[in-house]
Amino acid sequence: MPLLYSAAMNFSVRHLFRIDSVGGIRTVTARMAFAVGVPLLGGVLLGHPVAGVAGGSTALFVTMSDIGETPRVRLGTMFAGWLAFLAGGTLGHLLGGTPNANETVVLISALVAGWASGAHPGVAAVTRFFAVATAAATGIPIADPDVLTGMMVGGTTAFAAALAAWKWSGLPPTDNAMDWRAGVQRAFSGADAGMRYTLCYGAAAAIALFAASMLGVRDAYWATLVVLMVMRREGTVSFELTIQYAAGTLLGVLVAGALLHWIEPPLALALLATLATALARVGFAVNPALGYMAFTMYLLFVVQLIELSAGITPHLLGTRIYDVGVGCLLAMAGTLAATWPRFTPKNG
Repeated sequence: MPLLYSAAMNFSVRHLFRIDSVGGIRTVTARMAFAVGVPLLGGVLLGHPVAGVAGGSTALFVTMSDIGETPRVRLGTMFAGWLAFLAGGTLGHLLGGTPNANETVVLISALVAGWASGAHPGVAAVTRFFAVATAAATGIPIADPDVLTGMMVGGTTAFAAALAAWKWSGLPPTDNAMDWRAGVQRAFSGADAGMRYTLCYGAAAAIALFAASMLGVRDAYWATLVVLMVMRREGTVSFELTIQYAAGTLLGVLVAGALLHWIEPPLALALLATLATALARVGFAVNPALGYMAFTMYLLFVVQLIELSAGITPHLLGTRIYDVGVGCLLAMAGTLAATWPRFTPKNG
């Protein structure tokens, strides 16, 4: 049974975001646009752009946690994603703030995500989002007291959009039979992940933050975010996927950078960010590189929005490419260190 469960899990990863029809594309696009756009655009219009970004980002990751076969399981996974994103953001905000503390917090969260990466895709996604939220909170300036309210609103709109989409067009196609008990047991045991990958994943994330800080990069967390999102554990296939994800991430920086050269109004940035999340969901179903391109564009748009609201001069395009490039290189190096070579014991 464990072998069958593992095989089913690996198969489901490749089909995690698939869409089977044109109608499905319309549904997921509208769903993501509503879930993210309501808190993000609402926050900007109400004069609380940082809270809006927190709400939109929460809605994005809660929606991406929609994994399972039944409505009950899907809602449970989304709720777990919501709690993980809240916990990660709170942990990074409270315990981060100094260079050594930042690296320690990021390392711990990455080790948790790496150890659970071989569990059911729902559990693996939730723990990865926890690590991403932790890393982002250590670096993004959060001074708006309404951030928590924004995150609560974002979770609510994600659930509302999910229920409306399911009623409109039914549950999305899935191969992800979710047994929470088995998934959690696999997460605690580090099944199919192992100590080697866990240490490589955590080390790559922490080194990305440390290296960028030592090189004087103001927003060092960018390199860490890239490592956390890009690095995978599926052997040779993992390295091929990592290259695709890295290429999409770098392309997203170039495309978003070109748009940000001409567009500055907060409302326009919020609209672009909302559109990027809708395209990201479709992109993941078409090609992972396209999904990561759109996801990176979202991050650039909302970070620009936060920096402008705080009176911070946004980074130049070249700096962002440098940050992301460091993260991509470390993700590929970590993937190779964790998955190659795989020595096979000789018989006898």
